[in-house]
Amino acid sequence: MNELQHPDSVWTWRSSVGKPKAALWIPYLQKIEKVKKGWQITYNGGEVLVDLKQIDCIMMYGASGDLPLSFLDELGVKRVPLLIHRRNLPDAYVFTTGARRDDSDILTAQIKARQNASKSAYVARTLIRERFRSVRHPVSASFFKELAQTRSVAEVRLLEAHKSRSYWLRYFDDLGVDDHRRSDSPISAALDAGSFFLYGVMLRWILVHKMSPAHGYLHITSGYPSLAYDLMEPYRYIVEEAVEESYKAQPKDLTAASLEAIKTSLEREVFVPSHRTMVRRKNLLHGAVLSLRAWLLGEVSRLVFPTEGERIGGRKPKVGYLLPGSQRVH
Repeated sequence: MNELQHPDSVWTWRSSVGKPKAALWIPYLQKIEKVKKGWQITYNGGEVLVDLKQIDCIMMYGASGDLPLSFLDELGVKRVPLLIHRRNLPDAYVFTTGARRDDSDILTAQIKARQNASKSAYVARTLIRERFRSVRHPVSASFFKELAQTRSVAEVRLLEAHKSRSYWLRYFDDLGVDDHRRSDSPISAALDAGSFFLYGVMLRWILVHKMSPAHGYLHITSGYPSLAYDLMEPYRYIVEEAVEESYKAQPKDLTAASLEAIKTSLEREVFVPSHRTMVRRKNLLHGAVLSLRAWLLGEVSRLVFPTEGERIGGRKPKVGYLLPGSQRVH
C-alpha cells in the first residue's frame, strides 16, 4: 500500500504512531470483493488488497459500483470511518459507527463554544495569531498586541483583513509580479488549488473526530465547511511557500508543480516546540483538530495548535493530546 500513487492526488498515508495504520484514498471505485486475506478493492487504474485492521480511514472519490453490506459491517466492527465524495456533490457521504458510552459529546461542546462570544473570539484570535506567526515575512509586535486586545470575532476579522492586504502586497512584490490575491492569474489559481488540497485533508480529520465541518469560529457562515478553513489558517504558509518556490522555478504548469511541492513539504520532518517532538508536517493538520477537540472537551485550559519552530528546552505546556507520528527527540 505504501507504493500506491495516483495522478489525481490520491495516495495512502501511513501513520507511525502505535500500530501503523494507513489512510486510504480510492479513486473511482469499481468493485469490492471479500478474499481470504481481506478485501480486494478494484478502482480505475488498479487494485489494492486491504486488511481493515491496518486502516485508519477510507475515502472513495468519484465512486461507482456497489458497497457490500458485509464490508460496511466490518468497517463498523473495526471502527473505520468511510467517506464518499464526487465532484458534483456539495458534501461527502460519511459512514461512521455510533458513539460508545465512553465517547465524549464533542459536537455539543463545539456548538456551545461557538455560541459563546468570548470563547469564539478566543479561538479566532488564536488562529490568526498562529497564521501570522508562521509566515516568512516579519510581522510587527504591534499587530500581535492589537490582536490580543480584540474581544469579538468581528474585531479579529477586521484586523486580519487589514493585515492580509499588506501581506499579499508583499507576497506578490517578492515574486516580482504586479498582481493581487483575488486576480484571475496562474499564481492565484495555484494558491486556490493548494488551499483546496489542504482543505480536503483537514475535512477528513474533522469528520473522523465527529466534529461539524460547518460550525467554524473565524469563518462564521455555516453554509459551507467553515471549520476546515478555520483550522487551515496556521498552515496556509505551506501552500504559499510551495507556490512561491514553484513559480520561481518557472514550470510549464504552475498548479501541478505547486501541488507536487505541497506533497513534498507535507512529508518533511519538523520540530514542534509545544510537544518537544519531531513529526512530519502532514501531522500538524491532524494535530490542529486534536488540539481544538481537547480544548472543547475541557481537557486543557489553553488552545495550543501544533506549529513548527526551533528546538527549545524547558517544561512542555499541557496540550491534552499526542501528535500522530511523533518521535522522541534526544
